[in-house]
Amino acid sequence: MEIQNICKFTTKLNDNKIYTRNFVYEKSCDTFEQTVNHNRMYLVTGGKGKYTCGEITKEVGTGYLFFSFTDIPYKIESLDKLKYIYISFDGSRSGELFERFSINNLNCVFDGFEGYISLWENSLSKANEKNLDLISEGVLLYTFGEMAPEEKNNEKELIGKIIKFAENNYTDSEMNLNILADNLGYNSKYISRIFKKETGMNFSTYITNVRIKNAIFLIEQGVTSIKNLALLSGYKDPLYFSNVFKNTIGLSPSEYISKNKADTD
Repeated sequence: MEIQNICKFTTKLNDNKIYTRNFVYEKSCDTFEQTVNHNRMYLVTGGKGKYTCGEITKEVGTGYLFFSFTDIPYKIESLDKLKYIYISFDGSRSGELFERFSINNLNCVFDGFEGYISLWENSLSKANEKNLDLISEGVLLYTFGEMAPEEKNNEKELIGKIIKFAENNYTDSEMNLNILADNLGYNSKYISRIFKKETGMNFSTYITNVRIKNAIFLIEQGVTSIKNLALLSGYKDPLYFSNVFKNTIGLSPSEYISKNKADTD
């Protein structure tokens, strides 16, 4: 018979920079919704589910790590026999760790932690009243530590994702930094800072360049309608598109069309 839910509580709370409150294995989750006065780190050990934190909703499965935060409402829904372990924690160092790894209510779900399931399960099984605080804190801090791959490679990988998303969605006039951040699961300020650091330009400048390069390509392929050029390049307003085009390359779309026609005649 499978062991039922396991919940173990630490007996001493203190003013350390970080401390754990409990170590819990939820093996029969349906829907769980609440607001708590501490933080939690969750590791999915099986099944599939959906996690909502504030306005962000993500599907989670085996090996996903996610967080809930003090006084921020959240909901966990089981889609297919969801099971997870969580550690509740608090203390002044919590905010420091969240900031170090850019963890917040907009960036709180991470995959690729399948290899840590046995560590969490074995640690929980060994925990008792005398060592639970040490074991749970050790697992918590070790898992935090494993969230930091080589920063440079991680940032380059993120830049690749940003560029790919931009190139696939630049024709959508609603696409902007906030939408990009939501789709990639990052904080918009973090993405803006990393993008500027790695490319030397703001994301808004980059997406403008992509859109204007597309418009130039379309002109060179024979498209001469300003309205169509605007719509196909991610602009609802042809007049605004014309202003951006001229500010970017020094010629209005009409002037560039005339120049291109003269060059090809």
